[in-house]
Amino acid sequence: MDQVSINTASGRVWSTLSVNALASYVQRQIGAFFPDGFAIPLDAMEGGTEQALAAVARGWKHIALAGYTRDGEGSLSHLHSDRYAAYLSLLAHALSKANHKEIATRVYLLNKALHAFDMYHEVELPEVFVYVHPVGSVVGRAQLGNFLCIYQNCSIGGSPREGSLDYPILGNGVLMYAKSTIIGNSKIGNRVVLGAGAMVVNRDVPDGALVAGTAVKPDNANVPFLLSRIFHGFSK
Repeated sequence: MDQVSINTASGRVWSTLSVNALASYVQRQIGAFFPDGFAIPLDAMEGGTEQALAAVARGWKHIALAGYTRDGEGSLSHLHSDRYAAYLSLLAHALSKANHKEIATRVYLLNKALHAFDMYHEVELPEVFVYVHPVGSVVGRAQLGNFLCIYQNCSIGGSPREGSLDYPILGNGVLMYAKSTIIGNSKIGNRVVLGAGAMVVNRDVPDGALVAGTAVKPDNANVPFLLSRIFHGFSK
């Protein structure tokens, strides 16, 4: 599919839709899924779109997976579900930060409806992150480190304590394979890989570790290789 070049505040990106067309596309999707009569101002949606595309320019150049870059710059296709899910997360967060909470809520719900991906728009996003077919994944109000990769059916959530929830803190370079889970008062170090089905609940994981099941394997030699398949330029 042909792409257009878009200049953002953070550099150029490539997109299958222009800023106006992308804003209108999301607006129409929201109207189709949630026909409650709420009128979304197109200028607010376009402003959020510009901010989200600037975030694409900053972050996607570091993603090593095919299709995320063109000539070293971020590349968005509205018909590639993984990239579109990530874009909707960026859009929802940009709208939330601009205090367009009702629109942000609808973009969040649209992402949930289209991709079965649940991350509320107020969750602070890292600059560099990627979803790999994230169907069924849920991300709560954790502190997310940079260079984060989430596969399908992953959970990052809170654990009840004294009437509130403890949420995890993730370091930089965390790769979560399918059905892996991080819950509660857990501190995940830098350069950590959670294998398929791995579970961390109210415990810490040191830098450089591989988690298999509930076993933590420190200083695992496979971790740098696995991260290098997902990201460019991540060293610490």
